[in-house]
Amino acid sequence: MVFILLSILCNVLLLVILKSFDRFRVHSFQGIVINYFVAGSVAYFFIPEKINFTELIHSPWMSASLPLGALFICIFYLISLTAQKIGISVASVANKMSVVIPVCFAFYFYKDSAGWIKIAGLVLALFAVYFTVKTEKKTTADKKNSGWFLLLLPVLTFLGSGAIDTLVTYSQKTYLTSPSATAKFIAFSFYVAGSIGALFIITAVLRKKMKFELRSIVGGIILGVPNYFSIYFIMLAIAGSGLESSVIYPIVNMGVVLGSALFGVFMFREKLSKWNYLGILLSIIAIAMISLKEIVSALTHTN
Repeated sequence: MVFILLSILCNVLLLVILKSFDRFRVHSFQGIVINYFVAGSVAYFFIPEKINFTELIHSPWMSASLPLGALFICIFYLISLTAQKIGISVASVANKMSVVIPVCFAFYFYKDSAGWIKIAGLVLALFAVYFTVKTEKKTTADKKNSGWFLLLLPVLTFLGSGAIDTLVTYSQKTYLTSPSATAKFIAFSFYVAGSIGALFIITAVLRKKMKFELRSIVGGIILGVPNYFSIYFIMLAIAGSGLESSVIYPIVNMGVVLGSALFGVFMFREKLSKWNYLGILLSIIAIAMISLKEIVSALTHTN
């Protein structure tokens, strides 16, 4: 349970740090790029054996890690924009409710069971995202400043996060047959994300459209450490808690949604409407419904 709580804390901390980038004038994209090199380096440190780079390049999971790295850098940037421009509550719900996408993928490709409670949970999840994003009536000035852009941010975050979770699930079932392979897969995907982002930064700097800022390095280091450990602690929880991953992930997701909402309200003074509170509540209920069968089965089996 300690590792589950630590994973929740790291995930919430990621959103808090991303939200704080704007306050401390850290260039979000630059900080995120540095973050992935830091997270990849930390992951590399925890790989148990010496890496043979020739074997690494020819690893079967390589074809999945390349698009995953591209998704990492794009979606993490979208999450940062969502957290800064709308709020960390919306960012967390859009991110964590994307669990419906890999669940639907599992229904179709892996023939997972689809009881009425799980299906109802999937439908409820869509309402949860809608109500969390829903705002009160806007003034003319608000409409001019927001528009479709602010609406698209959580939607794209939702779809992109779901694509990441689906690709990770596919990789786990197809390629990752050992803890060592999983660690290498994570580290390489982080480096791919950082490398893609670095190419954009270098191009922009050379064209004098961007100035690289020293504070981005500091922000990236601060972000990169909890980014890796948010995954590392989940792996430890799965290995040592006695609970199955189908139980651990929903607990973590519910904790992140609730924790980020509390931080958003009390730390950043985010103003949530009654609809937003309803959306957060529905998201927690939806996650529980989607995973209810697995949770009951795992707890019964454990007892």
